[in-house]
Amino acid sequence: MSDVDQILQSGDFADVCQQLDGLNGNLDPSLIKRLITFIKNGEQAEAVRQKAAEALGRGNTEDSKSALINLSENNSEKVRGLSAIGLGEDRSLESRARLIELLADANNNVRNLAERSLLQMEDLLGEHLQELLALLEHPVPLTRSPAARLLGKSGRTEAREPLTGHLQQDGQWLVRMWSAKALGDLGDKAASPALIQSLQTDERNRVRAAAAEAVGKLRPDGVETILRQALETDEDGGVRKLASEALQALGHAIDDVETDPFAEDD
Repeated sequence: MSDVDQILQSGDFADVCQQLDGLNGNLDPSLIKRLITFIKNGEQAEAVRQKAAEALGRGNTEDSKSALINLSENNSEKVRGLSAIGLGEDRSLESRARLIELLADANNNVRNLAERSLLQMEDLLGEHLQELLALLEHPVPLTRSPAARLLGKSGRTEAREPLTGHLQQDGQWLVRMWSAKALGDLGDKAASPALIQSLQTDERNRVRAAAAEAVGKLRPDGVETILRQALETDEDGGVRKLASEALQALGHAIDDVETDPFAEDD
């Protein structure tokens, strides 16, 4: 038994955490087995379980990656969530693909953790355009929303038209909001007309606020007039606040505006 394995079996919380933090690649089978045990053990300290998942993600072997993918199919939502954290450390094509699949998990926390891991790999999201576009059409709004957010970070302008479609037509405001934010992140000015329309007409204040922010990023012709109109006429304080911030970011002076961010949001 290795010295590391002995410490991992010792039960001393501080020593175990220190050893887990120090594991970085080329894990042998006995260590992989020990890490899996930690992750699955519901009586183990939360910090230890998470550090074990992260260490397994840094394992740099086919066995460690396969172990995490297997754990991501576990019946326990807690174990699946921990696997999503670990897969974020791996960054391999297979791990990224599995994280995208986890965006459609039945449990919201698992979806959130998978999204968080994927957001740490913005530079690689463009390789998964088709998978993310497929999830943008998923029947569950809380899967469409992270798909929209990640498409905005992908740098792939091919996502503009699908995102514009959801901004204009999706029945769930959360998806429309993240589509607006994503279009701002993509930086394609061709999305400006749809964003301006949403800023002026969407029934939900958070969608209008996201559209104001995105319009500020895209800087279409007449951007100052568009944002000032929202600042002066929108009934919601949160929308006015985002329009004000967008104008200031563009270098325009504005008078002090009384805002009560999203006070009317339900």
